[in-house]
Amino acid sequence: MTRRDGGVVVAVKAVPRSRRTAAVGVQDGAVRIQIAAAPHKGQSNAALCAYLAEAAGVRASAVRLRRGSSGARKLIEIDGDAADIEARLARLAEEIA
Repeated sequence: MTRRDGGVVVAVKAVPRSRRTAAVGVQDGAVRIQIAAAPHKGQSNAALCAYLAEAAGVRASAVRLRRGSSGARKLIEIDGDAADIEARLARLAEEIA
């Protein structure tokens, strides 16, 4: 997770077609997130952004895919108070540890 002006950038390793959408660990410096949606017409990317928006406590429009739309490794930008977002995502990290 990297701070930037107006938010944070999170590195993600996405695993689509899972049983449920949940963060399950850290792999090569990226948060590993299993996504229930299929990687068809951007469904898994939308589900990933919605999951991260809920976890970070921001509206869905504040989360967007910066890089990696067709691959498993992605960079996600989350707009908002960086300290608050980091604290919420740190709690998520504690749950999966």
